[in-house]
Amino acid sequence: MGPVDSTAGKAPDAEPGLPAARSVLAARQQELVAALVADGPVPEGFDPARVAAVRLGLARKRLGGLGQHFPALAAAVRSDSALWELYFEWHVSHPSGPMVGYFADGAALIDCLDQEGRLPAEATREALMLRMDTSTAPDGQRIPARWFGVRVVRVGENRWWAVGSRRRWAWVRGPRRSR
Repeated sequence: MGPVDSTAGKAPDAEPGLPAARSVLAARQQELVAALVADGPVPEGFDPARVAAVRLGLARKRLGGLGQHFPALAAAVRSDSALWELYFEWHVSHPSGPMVGYFADGAALIDCLDQEGRLPAEATREALMLRMDTSTAPDGQRIPARWFGVRVVRVGENRWWAVGSRRRWAWVRGPRRSR
């Protein structure tokens, strides 16, 4: 057997400027992605109305995914225009990465709305269930809660008392105003 040709099977670059063209294309693609998901400026040569329509479609798609885990929250956001605006601002400022799922997105949105005092009443039960079944890890991720006994769950200014364990529990008293 003779020496192995390392260029066998590879197509040579047709033009010497091809690497530069690829880097320009990559930069333009990055600008377009920033315009679609991070509210960046619309790149030159793209129709702003179409970019806005795709941006809106991506926000609705993400809300639909959140609705798989938190249907009352998604329905409340869809029905209230002021809440939709707040959700859209959150959507733009919290881009979803490849390792973040819809459950984690929904938990982050519930926490954000609760901190702002804008959690819709329809989503209170979902927020309670989230806080009963999960705890916040030091890195901010939601992890399964391990508890037994009495637990105080806070949503907004209200607090509920529950007794039991992670899988089986009962409400003891609620809602009461937090002090």
